[in-house]
Amino acid sequence: MSFDWNPGRRLLAQMVLYPSASTLAIVVLAVGFVVALHALAGTLDSGRYGWQRRLRHWLGVAEGKRIGELRWLLVSIHFFLWQLVVYLLLHIWGLHDEGEDFLHTLFSSGVKIGGVRIVVGKLIAGVLMFIVLFTFTRWLRRKLEYDWLVRAGVEPSTRDAAATLFGYVTFVIAALVGVSSAGLDLSNLAIVAGALSVGIGFGLQNIVSNFVSGLILLFERPVRTGDHISVSGAEGVVRKMRIRATEIETGDRETIIMPNSNLLSNPVQNRNLRTHAGRVVLSVGVAYGSDPEQVRELLLAIAAAHPRVLKVPATVVLFVNFGPSSLDFELMAPIDDADAKGSVASDLRFAIVKAFREANIEMPFPQQDVHLRSVPEGLLPPRI
Repeated sequence: MSFDWNPGRRLLAQMVLYPSASTLAIVVLAVGFVVALHALAGTLDSGRYGWQRRLRHWLGVAEGKRIGELRWLLVSIHFFLWQLVVYLLLHIWGLHDEGEDFLHTLFSSGVKIGGVRIVVGKLIAGVLMFIVLFTFTRWLRRKLEYDWLVRAGVEPSTRDAAATLFGYVTFVIAALVGVSSAGLDLSNLAIVAGALSVGIGFGLQNIVSNFVSGLILLFERPVRTGDHISVSGAEGVVRKMRIRATEIETGDRETIIMPNSNLLSNPVQNRNLRTHAGRVVLSVGVAYGSDPEQVRELLLAIAAAHPRVLKVPATVVLFVNFGPSSLDFELMAPIDDADAKGSVASDLRFAIVKAFREANIEMPFPQQDVHLRSVPEGLLPPRI
């Protein structure tokens, strides 16, 4: 059985039916690919399957955390995919010259607005190039800080400093590559630098000061992540050192954002700069009539019994003063961790009270005797 197509029908099929069917097929394939891609991204973001969980672990993504880079990856795929779809549809409908003009305008000639020529394709490609490089360098930074340097046995503070510097250097490289890919002349950055210098002179002194201070802190490292410091009335543990400010967590679990310039211009007390060891100093008073030698031996024994008190240097007990109502002693005990000073001091006080009670050593409190020399008659109680 054969069909006899007349020239009119053949022309209709070539001009309408075949291009329509091809257009529908391409659009359906593109939409299906996008739907499948988004579904795959959703399962990868949640780690539904075993291979996805292994991939997330290899990428250094914590359990339960979303992969923020997936959004930019999807945006990049959408940009190139639908650009390809438009190009194919123009060819299917016989618009070859229009397709070539579309690509030429998008990536070469651009659109001239006033005295500025904007090449949309290069501009978008530059942005996508920056996003891809920035995403890749963020992954490298995480692997460097939490994997490679950990295996190398580098201490946490050094890992944090190295990863921070690596992050800023690679960010600048990604930005330069993105600007170059967008078709912008890097020599024009001199104009931008000149404008920034004027802005620095007028209103950006603090920002530049904190930026330079952050670089000095990262290289010189007088303050490191995990150190317990006290500066400008704030005391706590350094949790994160950034290029502009440092995050300090107080004992109340509050976070203080300290500008880096404050850490260089103000005196900083750092418990952990040279050593983690510290010292507990307790003042102890006993009643007059107590044996000072017995008090000294008891205090030394109590300190020696605590597991966090060091043997070297030795614990010292000083007889510091004859107080108004007590004999005043001072116990100075070195400990292995300055961060445990509060708990060790509390333990020693409990032990001192118990030991003194068992040894019948009295711990007095201030007392005063009041002698009334003359009292008005009306204030005296009635005599019985």
